Amino acid sequence: MHAAPIRTLALLLTGTSMAVTAVVAQDNSGLAISTPYTEIRNGRYIEAIGGRIFGDGGPIPVAPQDGNVYGGRVVFRAKNTVQLAFGAWTAGTERFIVDADDSVATRVSGPVPQRLTAGEASIQMNLTGGKRWHAFGPFVGIGLGLVRGTSSPAADTSTYTFGTKFFFVPNVGTRIFLGQRAYAKVEARALFWKIKYPGSYSDEPASQPGTVDNPNAVNPTAKRGEYVVTPAIFVGLGVSF
Repeated sequence: MHAAPIRTLALLLTGTSMAVTAVVAQDNSGLAISTPYTEIRNGRYIEAIGGRIFGDGGPIPVAPQDGNVYGGRVVFRAKNTVQLAFGAWTAGTERFIVDADDSVATRVSGPVPQRLTAGEASIQMNLTGGKRWHAFGPFVGIGLGLVRGTSSPAADTSTYTFGTKFFFVPNVGTRIFLGQRAYAKVEARALFWKIKYPGSYSDEPASQPGTVDNPNAVNPTAKRGEYVVTPAIFVGLGVSF
């Protein structure tokens, strides 16, 4: 009953073994040396991007979180190891509303939509240089960009708004080459952006004021803002041009 699948598997294994044996290079001594590396001949690509932003909104949960991303990039390989990219993306994230005048138990509401639109430039270091290892081209990189969020809804009376701000984003991932002209890509990212808090977050709530020793303010230390790290996963498809 299981003979046919076993024969098929045996043929596949035999074919794979023969293919690996055939992929050899000759050194100066004439001896055959197998190599898992293949040169990447193209250096310019257009990428279509999709993915998802995650996160928890930060210590005061008003930063963007949880939304799908789509966009595009143009990629140039400056040298074998160094690669530059320029692109734009938009994300349909969401955030919570924090009412500084409400009681501690009920002052967080939502989430509400928070659309983000960003432009970004990045530099990438290809860990295998100008070659791929089997089908894989692993990389690390960092990007710098400008992002704008939509205005706060009328329900948010705190005057908080995400606004327009710079961000930086370290990343790590790999390209999976589909021949010489195209690749798929997966990339883990950490978006760093600074969230600025309104002065109302430092005031004691009218519904439940605290004391000097036990404050109930949203932002009892009166910090003006802080960096929030928002993780994301991007996937993409690149085609040479």
